Amino acid sequence: MSSEPAARVDYYDATTFWNSLEPVVGHMARRVSGTPDEWWPAYFKRLYCPVPRRRGLVIGCGNGWVERELIDLGVVSKVDAFDIDPANIAAAEAARGERAITYEVRSFEQFAARPDTYDLIINVAALHHAKHLYATTQRLAESLCADGVFLNWEYIGPSRNQYTRRQVAAMELMRESLPRRFRSPYALRHDVLMMTSADPTEAVHSAEIPRALRLYFDVAERRDVGGAIAYQLLWNNTAEFAADDPEARRWLAHLMAGDEQAIATVGLGTFFAFIVARRPATAPAAIRLRRAIQRWWWRSVIEPIRERLARRVGGLYPVELALLIRDRRAWRPRVAARAARWLVRLVRPH
Repeated sequence: MSSEPAARVDYYDATTFWNSLEPVVGHMARRVSGTPDEWWPAYFKRLYCPVPRRRGLVIGCGNGWVERELIDLGVVSKVDAFDIDPANIAAAEAARGERAITYEVRSFEQFAARPDTYDLIINVAALHHAKHLYATTQRLAESLCADGVFLNWEYIGPSRNQYTRRQVAAMELMRESLPRRFRSPYALRHDVLMMTSADPTEAVHSAEIPRALRLYFDVAERRDVGGAIAYQLLWNNTAEFAADDPEARRWLAHLMAGDEQAIATVGLGTFFAFIVARRPATAPAAIRLRRAIQRWWWRSVIEPIRERLARRVGGLYPVELALLIRDRRAWRPRVAARAARWLVRLVRPH
C-alpha cells in the first residue's frame, strides 16, 4: 500500500464532488427509491405528499433551488426559507418568480421556534452547519405540526470530515485498486485546521445528526446513501471518470460497488442519508423519561460546555484537539504558533 499523498486542498476549493457524475446520482437515487430513475423529491412526494403540504420551512436554503423544485413538483404550496448569507437570499429572491416563498436572512441561532406552524420542514445539506445542533433540532421539532414531516437529505459522516483510520484505510485500498488514471491525488482526510479556517461550521457536528433526530422526532424512514469510500475518492477528482469510454465506466462501477459494500460494513457505514422524521408518538413513561434525560444532557449540558470551550481554543473541540495531538504531522510550526495564540486567549481576562 502506498503512503497517503501530501497534496492538501481547501475543502471549498474543490470544483466537483461525487454527485457531479450521473451514474453516482443514479446510485444515490436507487439507494433511496429503489430505482436510479426516481430522484428523492419525486420519491418523497409519492410517499408523503400525494396532496401538497400546506406550509413548509426550508432551513439553510442557499440559492433557493430546493423550495422552487418542491413547489413546482406539488410537494408543498407555500414555503418560508432562511439562510445566513445575504447573497444567497438575494439570488433566491431573484429566481423565485411567482412562487409563494418568503425569505429571511438569519442563522440557525437566530431561528426561533414557531409552534405548530409547518406541516413540512426541509433540510437539504444544511443541518450539518448547526453548531448548536440540539437546540436547533428542538426548535424545529416545536415548529412542526402534529401531522407534519421533517425531510432530511444530509451528510451524516464524521464531523469536520475527520474520517476514522479504518475509513481512510478502506479508501486507500480502493484507491490502490484503481488504475493510476483514476486515483485521487489528494490526502484522504481533510486538515482540521484548514476546515475550521475555511468555514468553522462545515460538518461541525454532522456525525451527531442521527442522534439529534432520534431525540426530538420519531424516524419514519432512513435510507443510507453511502459515500464512505466513493465520496472522498471522487472529491475534486471526477474528470477522468466522466470520460465517455468503457474503461471509465468500468472503474466507476467498481468504485461504486465498493462504496455499496461499505454501507453494510461495521466501522465504515454511510456518509449521506435520506431521513424522514415525524413528531414523537405517545410512548411508555419509561421511554419518555429516558428521552427527556438524554435531551437535557445533550441540549443543556454537553452543547453549552463544548461551545464555550471551543470559542477559547480557536473553534476546535476536544476530540479534534486529541486528533491533532495523535497526528504527528500536526506538530508543524504553524500549529505551534496557533497553540501559542490559544494559550494567550485562555489566560487573557474575558
